[in-house]
Amino acid sequence: MTSKCFAWLLAIALLASSVTVLAQAQKTLMLIPSTSEGFGYESVVPEGWTDVGNGIFARQRDAADTTLIAQQSAPLPADALLVSLLPQLGLSEPPASVGEHQGGSLTWTLYRVDVPFGSGSVAVDLALAAQNGVTYLVLVQTSPEEEATLHDALFLPALDAFAPLSAPEEPVPYHVEEVHVANGDVTLAGTLTLPATAGPHPAVVLVTGSGPQDRDETLGGGIAIKPFRLLADALTRAGVAVLRYDDRGVGQSTGDFASATIADFASDAEAAIHYLAGRDEIDPARIGLLGHSEGGLVAAMLGARHEGLAFIISLAGPGVSGRDVLRLQNRRVMEAEGASQEQIDAQLAFIDELMTHVNDPKAMEELIYQTTLDQAKLLPPEERAKLGDLEQYARSVARLSAEQTSSAWFASFLNYDPGPDWARTTVPVLGVFGGKDTQVDAAQNAPAMLESLLNGGNHDVEVVVLPEANHLFQRAMTGGPSEYTTLPPEFTPDLLPAIISWLDRHVTAPVLPAATPVAGTPVAATPPATVPIMATPVA
Repeated sequence: MTSKCFAWLLAIALLASSVTVLAQAQKTLMLIPSTSEGFGYESVVPEGWTDVGNGIFARQRDAADTTLIAQQSAPLPADALLVSLLPQLGLSEPPASVGEHQGGSLTWTLYRVDVPFGSGSVAVDLALAAQNGVTYLVLVQTSPEEEATLHDALFLPALDAFAPLSAPEEPVPYHVEEVHVANGDVTLAGTLTLPATAGPHPAVVLVTGSGPQDRDETLGGGIAIKPFRLLADALTRAGVAVLRYDDRGVGQSTGDFASATIADFASDAEAAIHYLAGRDEIDPARIGLLGHSEGGLVAAMLGARHEGLAFIISLAGPGVSGRDVLRLQNRRVMEAEGASQEQIDAQLAFIDELMTHVNDPKAMEELIYQTTLDQAKLLPPEERAKLGDLEQYARSVARLSAEQTSSAWFASFLNYDPGPDWARTTVPVLGVFGGKDTQVDAAQNAPAMLESLLNGGNHDVEVVVLPEANHLFQRAMTGGPSEYTTLPPEFTPDLLPAIISWLDRHVTAPVLPAATPVAGTPVAATPPATVPIMATPVA
């Protein structure tokens, strides 16, 4: 699942302010083109600056140099993205705009903030621009003495050069149609891809993981892979119609994402299934659902009532409750990222206590505040200095985090156990897990899903683990989230053949190529005696 607060928080290092003579600041910057496939833009950056990842280039003149430029994007409204930045800006409420700037491709709203840091401050020029449901960000951070110079020499030229990348218009051997699906007062904007062959076709609805995602399941944070775009292309070429849509309140869909629960997302998916059933090109008896991560929870909910649902494909879908998923997820992610056992134990203790306050927002906020403050005080002096006023930083983090962890969605995630719904699911099910998935652990969830399905009497079930796959089904080394941005934007080679082979045997006519044996390791019906445990919901 992708965390509710996953990658939109800018990873900007607020380094100690250096005293730099004005003559150095006025040296001519040579700007060179820079393209980010992960964030979806082309712009410019200063020649010779260091790419430190996540769209950030740092000058690094010396160990105390604060100066950097960050250029990023997120499938969020501009006001939501701005709010997510408040802890790093040392603010408790959004700053007022200082004006607008018309760039070469976008109209930017400008902000100017002095961020308290140690005994001084750093100057931040920030610009946000929204287009087609995506908000783009350009930020330049430097010392107050250099702000005016770099504003003109770097910040404004970057805004002028910045342009969203447009998807290449390559011809495809199928039909592509923009559609709108009504679900009460919510309208889901999506893309329907139809095979070029004569219908009616089998069809599948794609349901995203947690966190605000568009119809391509764009994850942000510099992660280049767009899982649902790849799936839609492959499955449509294989003879299956595919409907994918922007989450409610994301991209071009209406509605409020922040107030939605898993049940709301299930309702949206159900509306998409009913929409397909009314299309002449679709066979209403062969409509299924493919859910990724939290989308697998939606699949379990709809499988239990299975009205108009012919099959389910669950990719990294949980088989146990959100509480169990969350705890083990935190352990697995921290292990993959190299945390010490002491740090892991402290985090798990925090998670355990956090879950006891799910119905008490004030207690939850106070717990997050105290934990954040305690952790900050344990940092080395140079790391503490990056956070500025620790009390203010901890309060800001706590307020924003508590808004999410006390949300209706978080409660619905923690309290929902898909096991009983999997046990009521009688349609054919394919469950696929990644052996290196640190977010929805295969050893915890695959056997649990299989046992629930078999105990309920469903024997048309196949559950496999792809050994090298991470949560996004990329070939991985550690499986940790920090690795996602370093991997090519493609699936591990065994995923698509596994799905297409299964579909060939269940819902497609001889349109599909001959079945390929399903890759991966089949899961035994009985779970192991010792089941690992899990962590922050991420896609």
